[in-house]
Amino acid sequence: MKDFDIIVIGKGLVGSAAAKYLSFKNKRIAIIGPDEPSDYDKSTVFASHYDQARVQRLIGKDKVWTRLNLDSVKQYHAIQEQSGIQFHNPVGCLYVNPEGRDEYLNKAAYLASQFNLDYTAYANGSELASDFSAYSFPQNAQGLSEQSPSGLINPRLLLKAQLEIFKQQHGVNLKDTILDITYHKRGYIITSQEGHTYQAPKILLAAGSFVNFHNLIAQKLDLQIKNEIILLAKVTPEQASELTNLPSLLYEIDNTVTEGIYLIQPVQYPNGHYYIKMGCNLPEDIYFDHIEQVQHWFRKGNSDQFINRLKQALLKILPNIEPIEYLTKRCIINRSVHGRPYIGESNQPGLYIASGCNGYSAMCSDAIGGVAAHLINHRKLPEYYTEKDFEIFYH
Repeated sequence: MKDFDIIVIGKGLVGSAAAKYLSFKNKRIAIIGPDEPSDYDKSTVFASHYDQARVQRLIGKDKVWTRLNLDSVKQYHAIQEQSGIQFHNPVGCLYVNPEGRDEYLNKAAYLASQFNLDYTAYANGSELASDFSAYSFPQNAQGLSEQSPSGLINPRLLLKAQLEIFKQQHGVNLKDTILDITYHKRGYIITSQEGHTYQAPKILLAAGSFVNFHNLIAQKLDLQIKNEIILLAKVTPEQASELTNLPSLLYEIDNTVTEGIYLIQPVQYPNGHYYIKMGCNLPEDIYFDHIEQVQHWFRKGNSDQFINRLKQALLKILPNIEPIEYLTKRCIINRSVHGRPYIGESNQPGLYIASGCNGYSAMCSDAIGGVAAHLINHRKLPEYYTEKDFEIFYH
C-alpha cells in the first residue's frame, strides 16, 4: 500500500489544477485517474476534456463564475511559461441572444463594472453583422463581445500543462481507476480497478460526472448528469485560415429543436484535420442514473442521428462555410442545484469535493482547482468566496 499526505482522485481539468496547487505547499501528493482511453470498449470511465477546443469568456452568469473565469485567465501566461505548453488562443468571445435582451445581458454591465472588464454591446443584428460578417444573426438579436483574453482554450493541452507543472513539483501521477474509498482510522484507503491500494488522511474527489458512481462517496451528491452532443464540421486548411479571427460564440437560441449553442472556429485535431466545433442541448438529451447508462452512451450512443439537425443549425449561423464532412462526439456534463460548483469538505472528515461544474469548468478549471486546494491547505476558502457560493447538496 502506498501512503500519501493528499490524494486527488480524478485526472481531469479541475483535478489536475488542484493537484498542481497542492504540490506547491505539500510534499507527498498523488493524482490518480485514467488517461484518455484508446479503446472505449475497455474503458470504464470517460470525460469531455478529450477535445481540442473550449470557449473562454470572462463575464460569467454571476459574480462567482466571473471571478473564477478571471482568476483562471490571469494564470494562463504563467502556466504556459512554466510548462512550455501553449493552450490559450485569445480570439475573443461573442455572446448573442437571437430574441434580444436576456438576464445575462441585463447583468453584464454590473458584473463588468465590478471587475473592471471591458466589453462591446450590440443592440441589433445589423450592428453584429457590421463587426462579425462571417456570422449571421436575426435583426432582433442583441449581444456583447469580449476581446482578449477571452477566446478559446485547448483542454487536452491545458490538462497536459497542469500535469507537467505537477510533475516538476515532484507530484506522483498514477493511471489507476479508483472504485472504492473507505474511511480508516488513519484516513482513507483507496482501492483501484487494477487491484492497487493507496492511503491518505486527506482526499480530494474531483471525478467530474462520475463522482456518484462506484463507491467513492457515502452520500451521493445532488447532481443532474446528462449527455451532450458535439458536431465537428471538417473544413479545408484554406477555410480554416480564413476564419482564424472568428471569435468563440455563445448563442442563446431556444427554438424547441436546439438550445444553448456554442461554436468555436476551426481548430486542428490530432488527426491533422481542421474542424469547426458546435455543441448544444437537444430535447432528446439523456439523463443518467447509473454508470452502465453512461458507458453505453460513450461506447454506442447514436449521436449521428442528429447530424442533419445540427448541420442545419450550424449553417444558419455560419452560412458561408463549406464543410467537407460532419462528425459527432459524445460528451457528458453535470448540473448542481444552485448552478455553481460544489467545493467543500464532505460530511466525511478529510474527504473534500470539487464537482458539479455545470458545463462551464474548462474555462475556469484552474481557479476551481485553486479554490479546492486553498480550502484543503488553509481550512477556509480564499478571500472573496463564501461557503454558500459552493455549498454541497446531497441526495
